[in-house]
Amino acid sequence: MRKLSDNFFNCLKSGFLSDITESVKQDPDLNLEIREASINVYYKGNSLLKLTETSSSHYKAEIHEKFLGDIILPLDFNEATIDQFTKNIPFLKQNIVKYGKRSLETEYEQMIIRANNFESRNNTEYLIVDRQSANKDGRFDLTSIFWDRNRRRTKQEVPICLMEVKFGLNTDIKDVHNQLARYYEYIKSHTVEIADEMQCVFRQKIELGLYKQSLEQLEALKTLSFSKDIDQFQFILILVDYNPNSALLDLQSLSNLSFASQIKILFGGFAMWQKNVKPLSEYLP
Repeated sequence: MRKLSDNFFNCLKSGFLSDITESVKQDPDLNLEIREASINVYYKGNSLLKLTETSSSHYKAEIHEKFLGDIILPLDFNEATIDQFTKNIPFLKQNIVKYGKRSLETEYEQMIIRANNFESRNNTEYLIVDRQSANKDGRFDLTSIFWDRNRRRTKQEVPICLMEVKFGLNTDIKDVHNQLARYYEYIKSHTVEIADEMQCVFRQKIELGLYKQSLEQLEALKTLSFSKDIDQFQFILILVDYNPNSALLDLQSLSNLSFASQIKILFGGFAMWQKNVKPLSEYLP
């Protein structure tokens, strides 16, 4: 189960590992994800750091050798060594730019996290809970909750949303209906497990300060519970810079799925075509 021990959590919140948490909070291009007894810090979709608890006061770091380069860094993190890591974060980022896997899909995943979790002025209705949640049938790009702005209250049950991100004319788009169908079949028999795990991750992230919301909203978020009813789940396909003139997206196959009413599609990005640059008149009442 994705969860941090009390020792690990407390160390990230107020102990010597809080330097890592603060670095992530101060740099919106970094993304911290909670794993099973470990954390990952991502930059541009690449893992800048994997940190695993080895004892109550020691933690083992894993950093790709390409990203370390000439950096001399002890990988046993404790009170005496943590400062060496945080000081080298800018240099690790530079090496990721040079040698890391360049995928705009994964970079957009992090941008979506930033826009919804770290930009308080957006006041969005979707809060990202987890990135790259894996199961035997695949990997969810993003897992979130939907918090309806028109019905917000404390002690509220909210639906889980599973998001699949596709960039450009990724050929996987033509088969995305089968991908979502596989996810649905897995979720159907693991709904309670997924809801409990994501709720635990969400609450730990709130306490670590990984959501920028008003104090009132943060207090309300702490009281939310995650629905265990699969009929309440949302399946969101995010198409970034998808050419609207393309026939790659098979809407009919999506509509034939038994849970089609739970599927939503978001078209986004910055690539421009006449079809997605609309005249003012189309926005007027």
